[in-house]
Amino acid sequence: MGAGLHQFSFHLLVLFLMTGCATSGSTAYAVKDPAQGVNTRSFAIAEASDRVVLRPIARGYRFLLPQPIRTGVSNFFSNLRGVDSALNSFLQAKPRAGLTDVYRVLINSTLGLGGLFDPATRAGFEFQDEDFGQTLAVWGYRDSAYVYLPVLGPSTVRDLPNLFFRFLWPNLLLDDYYSLGVASVDVISAREQALLLTDARDATALSPYVFTREAYYQRRRFQIFDGEPPAADKFDEFEEFDELDEQE
Repeated sequence: MGAGLHQFSFHLLVLFLMTGCATSGSTAYAVKDPAQGVNTRSFAIAEASDRVVLRPIARGYRFLLPQPIRTGVSNFFSNLRGVDSALNSFLQAKPRAGLTDVYRVLINSTLGLGGLFDPATRAGFEFQDEDFGQTLAVWGYRDSAYVYLPVLGPSTVRDLPNLFFRFLWPNLLLDDYYSLGVASVDVISAREQALLLTDARDATALSPYVFTREAYYQRRRFQIFDGEPPAADKFDEFEEFDELDEQE
């Protein structure tokens, strides 16, 4: 599961680079950043801390642990969050997607040795990747302001509960086995998977802050519409990105 998310994120990044950081012409799900001053400062603090602490740790994690072990760790935490995805599929009136994630959790928790392996994908049960932010969007909460939180990263006001649920489900399901050490491994694993994305962003983006914000909105739009946004929400490859000069 983790590998699948990583691959999707990489392809999205490539698409974003090819479209020149374009924004959508639609007002629904459009970028809204009323607290840009606060967000840019939070982003700068987070980036500085990441370069000094988290990024070196993630690189060390990648260097010391072979790929199969890293994939197993990612699979384990993704399997726990499959419960959240299933519940939100049902809340969005998508019973087939909900049952798919239920089957995934059952298969991977048993045949996959607690979620370390992912036989469910090989059996045709793909991770549906639903969350409460997408549920709120389906219920009508379409436009939401951008926020950037140190450590937790980019979000919107609508998607803030996702940051809570990200740690809630492992905590609830692991119960007494959940600790600060387990949570730290979860964070380091997620950061390691994002190394390729942030390295590419830093090498190509004129404004990493704007790039991160726009990529977040595009990814959320893609998820909300299950990979098939309506024509009005397609990326406009020729729209000018005037805000870059303001950020430099």
